[in-house]
Amino acid sequence: MSVNKNLLWRYFSGNVTLPERQRVTEWLRENSNLERYYQALEEWEQENLQFETDTDAAIQRYLHSSDKNNRPPVPAPQRIDRPLGRFFRNSYRWMAAAVVVLLSMAAYVWQDFLLYQTHTTGYGQVRSLILEDGSRVTLNANSRLSIPRWPSADREVFLKGEAEFSVIHTHDHRRFLVKTDDQLQVEVLGTEFVVYSRNRGSKVALTKGKVRLRSLKDTHAKPLTILPGDVVTVSEKGTFQVQSRQELAPYTAWKNHLFVFEATPLQDITAQIKDIFGVSILLSDDELAHRTLTGAFEAETADELVQALTKVMNLRQVQQDTVILLQPAPTPNPVQLTQ
Repeated sequence: MSVNKNLLWRYFSGNVTLPERQRVTEWLRENSNLERYYQALEEWEQENLQFETDTDAAIQRYLHSSDKNNRPPVPAPQRIDRPLGRFFRNSYRWMAAAVVVLLSMAAYVWQDFLLYQTHTTGYGQVRSLILEDGSRVTLNANSRLSIPRWPSADREVFLKGEAEFSVIHTHDHRRFLVKTDDQLQVEVLGTEFVVYSRNRGSKVALTKGKVRLRSLKDTHAKPLTILPGDVVTVSEKGTFQVQSRQELAPYTAWKNHLFVFEATPLQDITAQIKDIFGVSILLSDDELAHRTLTGAFEAETADELVQALTKVMNLRQVQQDTVILLQPAPTPNPVQLTQ
């Protein structure tokens, strides 16, 4: 989720919409963003200087005037520029404003806690859940599932990341809806399927039953009903690309810490490693990025998977601070025999 300087400045000024405020609140949940937030706040304070009236000097000049009838008028308030940070510490008004801002931020965070029960997984972690209706959800690594605490006409869940769902049919025929950040809605009555929703887009793979997909970005688009074996990729504009009769093992293998690749470009494999383990990998050149790999690899850590890649693809691993660089391994010089 991206929050730029312009949005933060409008946020400090109180000129943001409700969705923008929620966006900033969600962004602040990441501890790594706090430094950028306070830096932007300091810059905003420097650009929005406050004014203070020098009333003591004006009163003294007025009282010590020798001629009562010709006393000079109280001069206009003298403008004293003072950065908001210093003025903030000495002014009850700004202290109150700060309390309001903090309470507003806390209210949004607390609102999420009150309205939703949230389940998360860390990097490299797989977790299974049994929902209140008996449906089963298996969360892949680096994923979040939010479930409304209060019952409604539909069974709704909100997914960010990747999960496999095994949904049961209820006696009252309540729909089961999975919604993602990019406004994809998956409607279910009783089925098994996998939903992938990360920064690179969304994808749905159906293993059993029937589901109906709807893009909430385009209200005029018709819903798409898919069948077992269908894999649907969702574009940034919300359009669907369907691949029928697909082998679905690669889409569910992660439950057993397996990575299945079928002519998969190395750049896509490193993106998966970033999603699952949070490890950034750079490739030395475009030719290496487009090299493909076919095979199945069991790995519970990024190091295990990277080591397998280096062996199979004849690569060399170089650690650069927090980033791993992969490059082709040097070709050994042929041994020359002397006579």
